[in-house]
Amino acid sequence: MFENLRQDSVRYAALGGWFRHPGFWIVAVYRFGTWAHDLPSPLLRWPMWVLYRLARVPFVFFNVHLWAGRRGAKIGPGFCLIHPSNVSIGRFVEIGAGCLIFNDVTLGTGVIGNTPRLGNRVDVYVGARILGGVTIGDDTMVGANCVVTRDVPNSSVVLSAPSRVIPRALSPVARGADEAATAAPTPTASAGH
Repeated sequence: MFENLRQDSVRYAALGGWFRHPGFWIVAVYRFGTWAHDLPSPLLRWPMWVLYRLARVPFVFFNVHLWAGRRGAKIGPGFCLIHPSNVSIGRFVEIGAGCLIFNDVTLGTGVIGNTPRLGNRVDVYVGARILGGVTIGDDTMVGANCVVTRDVPNSSVVLSAPSRVIPRALSPVARGADEAATAAPTPTASAGH
């Protein structure tokens, strides 16, 4: 636990220090929960687990979902929550060493069964969603607002599709809706009123 915390704190040095960054404390509570769960004696494990649960209460204010323990996430050393708000890391998600996650990120189940596995030194930017049993390779960057549902090889950059504006007439869906609206009979007033 302490070696992982030391490596986590190094990542926060450039952000003004670990002691002032809420992301570090959220990860520290997670590390404590993992340590408490692995204690050999139930006489120690249960009080520490209760303490972990109480320490998680401030997570509510940041809307960070990150669970430790047997069914929790598995996170390597050097983990950094750069802006810890609206982050959801599902149960059984595996995250390698030296990973960086921004705000509004979801790592969880999807159409493909299981949960994501992130390699080492993976950066996941604002609003990204990594869903299902996909593997993200080492040294990969997942861009803002990307939805990843397939495996990504090592040393890759995942970018979301650029927005384009096209005329409504070029969209088959919009054109069909427009045609259906013009073909529909208009209601008429009844003569008995």
